[in-house]
Amino acid sequence: MSTRRAIAPPPNNAAISKYMCVAFGISLIAMGFACESPRNILIGLREYILCEDILLTDYFVIGSIGAAFVNAGLVTLISIALTLWIKTPYTGSTIAMIFLMGGFALFGKNPVNILPFFLGVWLYSRIKGHPMARYTNAALFSTTLAPIVSDLMLHGSFPFVVRMAVALLGGALIGYLIIPLAEHSFSTHMGYTLFNYGFAGGLMALIIASSIQAMGGSIETQMIWQEGVPAPVLLYLVLLIVALALAGLWFCGWNPLAYLRIMRHSGRAPTDFVITDGVGAAMVNMGAMGLVSLGYILLIGGDLNGPVVGAILTSIGFGAAGEHPKNTIPVMVGVFIASHIMIPSNTDPGMQLAALFGTALAPISGQFGAHYGVLAGLLHAAVVLATAAPCGGYNLYNNGFAAGLVALVMVSMIQGVSKRWRSAD
Repeated sequence: MSTRRAIAPPPNNAAISKYMCVAFGISLIAMGFACESPRNILIGLREYILCEDILLTDYFVIGSIGAAFVNAGLVTLISIALTLWIKTPYTGSTIAMIFLMGGFALFGKNPVNILPFFLGVWLYSRIKGHPMARYTNAALFSTTLAPIVSDLMLHGSFPFVVRMAVALLGGALIGYLIIPLAEHSFSTHMGYTLFNYGFAGGLMALIIASSIQAMGGSIETQMIWQEGVPAPVLLYLVLLIVALALAGLWFCGWNPLAYLRIMRHSGRAPTDFVITDGVGAAMVNMGAMGLVSLGYILLIGGDLNGPVVGAILTSIGFGAAGEHPKNTIPVMVGVFIASHIMIPSNTDPGMQLAALFGTALAPISGQFGAHYGVLAGLLHAAVVLATAAPCGGYNLYNNGFAAGLVALVMVSMIQGVSKRWRSAD
């Protein structure tokens, strides 16, 4: 999640990218109504707004599969509306943001708890005198701390209107402050994790949670997790993956070499496959990343619930901005090995998500080699198990926080001990 501003791609690439994102949002809503009645969907949407979104909250359980997909579609379309309003160029980075927003709306984000952050980023852009399009990534990625807004809105003895106002101000303040924090945190890991706002959000959540506990408050993480592989969810993911791959090949003129050239990139942020290789190649790669992520879960006998599907959608999105099978599979292998060494199994909820979100460390594999990618996966699996509780479950991108810590340590050590990479910047 880079803080650097992307260069606008050619108009045709931008238009195709935009329409693809809109189609994605509509497909989520269509999937929701195919699974559930309108009445039950409305009930589920209400439950999402009124529930605690502390990590880990599976919206499949809180509401229903249908309601969760409709919620994801609404958050996606709201995000797209914001990008259109502030005239954000549609690049691979924008695609990654949109798919991430849709994915995390299956376990923690809803149309209410994301809006205050937009206000804070808008205020920051006004005070700095810059167009808000410069901070699109901040507006969308800062919603990693959406559980704090939900917490402020739901808890306390004050009237609901007062709590809503406090939640609005709190979210806006976080949206404002996280921008300079993310800009500085990027320089610490130098783009070797793709989830920069997960790292920055984790630092902020750690400070907030520690302050609350120091004043006598208590924060407990939770684990709401649905097991199993629902057939409609599996069918949706397969259709999405196939549609992306076929559409991408069509835009590439059915030339697979256009896609294979993506593998030459290390993935270090900011990497934008729409700009470097075209939207067609990026879409094929998105399909490939979906296949790799879904295939991993099915092979280990994992689950397809809100968090896991959200992670798969995130991997698909970052298939346009840094991730490809060559630089992600070694990291997943590292997590898989770790799950056989550590106490949790590979089907443990934390290990499933670590394998999918740990691909944020793909640039390490792409830059330094697959063996370092495996090591990054091993370390990530260990670190991510210890980072959620200190952050109070407030940071939805907990894997991003862990990946940032791993990247910070690993890259420093690699450059310190290896003559080959000592001069890398």
